[in-house]
Amino acid sequence: MMNDVISEELTLFAQELQRFLSPAILQKMAKETGFVKRDSKYQANELIALCVWLSQEVASTSLTQLCSRLEASTGVLMSPEGLNQRFNIEAVAFLREVFTSLLTQKLCATQSLSSHMFSTFERIRILDATVFQLPDTFATDYQGSGGSSNTAGVKIQLEYDLLGGQFLNVQLGPGKNNDKTYGTICLKSVKARDLCLRDLGYFDLRDLQAIQDKGAYYISRLKLNTRIYIQNPEPEYFKNGTLKKQTEYIQLDMVHMMSELAYGGRRWKFQKRILVKIRSSGHVSSFIG
Repeated sequence: MMNDVISEELTLFAQELQRFLSPAILQKMAKETGFVKRDSKYQANELIALCVWLSQEVASTSLTQLCSRLEASTGVLMSPEGLNQRFNIEAVAFLREVFTSLLTQKLCATQSLSSHMFSTFERIRILDATVFQLPDTFATDYQGSGGSSNTAGVKIQLEYDLLGGQFLNVQLGPGKNNDKTYGTICLKSVKARDLCLRDLGYFDLRDLQAIQDKGAYYISRLKLNTRIYIQNPEPEYFKNGTLKKQTEYIQLDMVHMMSELAYGGRRWKFQKRILVKIRSSGHVSSFIG
């Protein structure tokens, strides 16, 4: 049986789909993606009905049962083989376009970004991943992460541009795939004035340095063993003029600093150009902030 949480999420998705996308819009999207090339009895509405409303377990339900449900609910009669042929690349492209359009409209309806965001950043790149289990028979192609009784799992990596409303990177792979590895792959498309938002799983000092080198910005959670330093404006020197290395940088007290921040505001800032060093797990990264 389907997990109750997944079932509830699909129900919410169906409600939002019905609210934002009319049958006419769905049909137009189906033609643009090549799913509908000519008039036939199986149109965009039927695929959406089958995958969202009629059978939330469409991947594990037999073709014969799907055909029966489709006929009972929509009056469309198809053979199992005919339906099987309709689950093709174009159908995937159409469903992806439906999801993208729905997400964009939902974000536009609920998010109010200030003009400062648009003038400061070219893109706000949000990268995250989700993992779900598969039957053990899929373990050869989709090996699980090993954290559960299931040996098979799928991980979906998704990077979304909040300003432009576009998906930048999408990857479907084994559940054991490392987030940090995919975060490095996504660096290829980072451009100047991009803002990259990433969770702790993507934390890598070399990646942060690469983002900085491209003239882009980032917001990232830090590992517990990470220490941040700023260049000491008044370091100490030996009598012979040699710099005392231990005074070259000042470690920041991040807990104290965050406690002084006002919600939604900025209570502190550094001068325009200041050398910052980040140290974590034996690695050191420095950049100009």
